[in-house]
Amino acid sequence: MRGTLTFPGDKSLSHRAAILATLASGTSTISNFLDAGDTMNTLKAMQALGARVTETGPRSFRIESGGLKTLRSPETVIDCGNSGTGARLIMGLVAGLEGVSAVIDGDASLRKRPMRRVLAPLEKLGAKFEWLSDTDCLPVRIHGTKIHKVEFTETLGSAQVKSAVMLAALASGAELTLTENIPSRDHTENMLRFAGVQVLREGNTIRVPAGQVPAPREYKIWGDISSAAFFAVGASLVPDSELVLRGVLLNPFRDRYLTALKDMGAAIEILPQRDECGEKGGDVMVRSSRLKGIQLPAESIPSLIDEIPVLTIAGAFASGRFSYRDAKELRVKESDRIGIMVKNLQACGVAVTEFDDGLELAGDPQRRLTGTIEPHMDHRIVMSFEVANLAGGGGLKIDGKEWIETSFPSFYEKLQFVTSGKMPDHKKIEVITIDGPAGSGKSTVAYMVAKALGYNQIDSGALYRAFTWAGYEKFRQLGGSGDWATAIEANSGLKTYLSEIPLEISFGSDGRQHVYAAGRELGDELRSPEIASRIKPVADARYLRERVREVLVDAASRFSLVADGRDMGTDVFVDAAYKFFLTADSRTRAARRLAEFQQKQAGITLDEVQAQIEARDRDDENREFGGLRPAHEAIFIDTSSRTQERVADIMLAYIRCARM
Repeated sequence: MRGTLTFPGDKSLSHRAAILATLASGTSTISNFLDAGDTMNTLKAMQALGARVTETGPRSFRIESGGLKTLRSPETVIDCGNSGTGARLIMGLVAGLEGVSAVIDGDASLRKRPMRRVLAPLEKLGAKFEWLSDTDCLPVRIHGTKIHKVEFTETLGSAQVKSAVMLAALASGAELTLTENIPSRDHTENMLRFAGVQVLREGNTIRVPAGQVPAPREYKIWGDISSAAFFAVGASLVPDSELVLRGVLLNPFRDRYLTALKDMGAAIEILPQRDECGEKGGDVMVRSSRLKGIQLPAESIPSLIDEIPVLTIAGAFASGRFSYRDAKELRVKESDRIGIMVKNLQACGVAVTEFDDGLELAGDPQRRLTGTIEPHMDHRIVMSFEVANLAGGGGLKIDGKEWIETSFPSFYEKLQFVTSGKMPDHKKIEVITIDGPAGSGKSTVAYMVAKALGYNQIDSGALYRAFTWAGYEKFRQLGGSGDWATAIEANSGLKTYLSEIPLEISFGSDGRQHVYAAGRELGDELRSPEIASRIKPVADARYLRERVREVLVDAASRFSLVADGRDMGTDVFVDAAYKFFLTADSRTRAARRLAEFQQKQAGITLDEVQAQIEARDRDDENREFGGLRPAHEAIFIDTSSRTQERVADIMLAYIRCARM
């Protein structure tokens, strides 16, 4: 399995974005919304309650709402399809909408799932409802009522129960105090904060003051980390695999399976990027490895509940025993996931011991599977056994493939893409940019990447240092009177000299850059403290930035380059094929530069170097032209605790996988 994958929007975030946008008075937008059956049904439910929903592009929507006071009783049944999350969140919302009445229903599978676990707590708060079936299952009619001050203790560790209670309180404008004995997924709290709602947390207690209302927002949904799990496990099991899973949610309650896989010996690198809609996200790099069996920790089970089926597949192909307990919640998901996994594994010839709250099996890396898989209308069972089929020789017949439409319609398309084995030919000229602050390791890593790819390395900073060296030499020849920074723009003789001096670069057989000013090659003198202290006005001068840009663009027209600097991806090579942004804390960067500075300035201390670096950071970030700012599409890599070799290896993996 090789390549780079992006994923449909996270299901949990998509549900909540649709609901919070409906509660806000005004216009919100949602991008990378999960366009699967479950979440589209939630979007339709918001329309039925009074929101105006407009599709603006692939997986992108605009939601216009008059807010809480304008929501109304729907004219038809709210059909949640197969989504327990959608049904339970909507029940909580409607329960607190005074005067609104709605019937909540779902498909045959959802009608089997218990709903009293949500409605019983809501009933204690004053919610009114009536069952429309003979069991505590859907359909149910909710009669919205005014809920007053809410004090509630959640004992199940259920994010759905917690969120339903929070939405009911929010819909009624009630003050909320909620204590959870077992911490659960915190998407609702995070996204409410992002929407401007005051959500306070003290230990295990959540407080929301009365009268809080979400504001309109631009919701950018991270890729679904649970969908990525099937590919993370697959790449770990299938030999010679290398995958980069881009732009996925990295909420600690949701990415716990990555820790479990790493505990099993998986080769996984997590690379955090930006925050979006109140949630952390980033990229995950996975390579094939030899896994060992483990017992999943009991305290991690609530955070692993959706990924346990595919982790069980990982365990089936690991060395040693794999097991988990304390997971009774799996019995009441889309199917009885403990029982169904046990039944299907046994049908494939795997010896499994079933418990009321888990299972145990002996793994075998050489295992070959044959048989027919019956998923019982459960999309995660289908996808888990597709991973097993890849690792186990392809002898399984898997029924019910249509059930993946509820959560991950593009699963098979992505699976085919990363298993096709096609290696594209890359002979065109291209540019890779590496930006970042001083001391983050740009130049050394750029050289490593360039050498590995057979490209040439351009160090743009060396060009500015060359202008600084040549300019200051000329400044002294002209008498050196006045302020150096002022002279760069105001001294006509100096400005003319710098505007006309020949500045050239060439590349050695090793791909390294050589810089020439007026025919003289410049080397060690470019990294002296004297040059570092005088470079700022040169880098700020617009006419000199244009001269550097001309040299760089000319080189890129003739060579494939790895260009490092501070504005390579934002101003110089805006169409670069790959853009990276390196970061590291200032103390680490100062330590890296200390030995270099001490060779030029004996006695300089680490604190002094750190102060210089931090001052340089401020100057670079505040520069009007060519400031230190990451490109929107840049890939962030924190180099603080990574070797230069490891950073280069990560970059090369991104490039290899993107080329698939």
